[in-house]
Amino acid sequence: MDLKKHLDRAEQALSRGQADFAIELCDQVLDFAPGDANAAGLLARALVASKPKKGLLGKIGAGPSSLGARLSRMTKNADAEARQLRRAFIKNPASYQTGADWADALERAGYAGAALEAFGALAEADSDCAKRASALAAAQGEVGRALEYLERALEANPRDTEAVRMRKNLAAEQALSTKRYDEAESAQDVAYDPDAFLRAARGEGAPPADESESERPEA
Repeated sequence: MDLKKHLDRAEQALSRGQADFAIELCDQVLDFAPGDANAAGLLARALVASKPKKGLLGKIGAGPSSLGARLSRMTKNADAEARQLRRAFIKNPASYQTGADWADALERAGYAGAALEAFGALAEADSDCAKRASALAAAQGEVGRALEYLERALEANPRDTEAVRMRKNLAAEQALSTKRYDEAESAQDVAYDPDAFLRAARGEGAPPADESESERPEA
């Protein structure tokens, strides 16, 4: 099987509004290469684009695969679990939780790139997936992309304190890694105390002084 040709056809099908055909092609690719990041992301995008409707039929159709996924998790077979959850998600694309569970299983199976693309595709529809995508992107060194996912989460819920904290931490790390010293009094300050710079970039104050240090008599 020419996986690239299959994915090209799937991308073209999705762009023409043929989400079902795109799903079928991506599923075939993932049967051969379950960790293919492009296929995972494209499948998730196609499932979201299929405009699924919540209903009993979808849940019933996904039932056997969901059960198989639970059994695979009990035996700690993340590969099999991811395969079963992918099938359950295809049967019931209205369940974004199933999609998130599939992406989570991909990560545990060692397919971090595929997990990132799956969570990233679901980020538009689910703020929790946006945060998971952000964490994975940051872990893979894609800080700018991680910040974009957090912005999506905050668009959905501006009061999401976890997303706010994650964004502050990532922005601080990005500032330090790109040597944006304008937020510190001098570059020398950063060289002497990078932790202090990170706290300043996050908008945090200095940590409380150690009582044992403050009470220590001067020499």
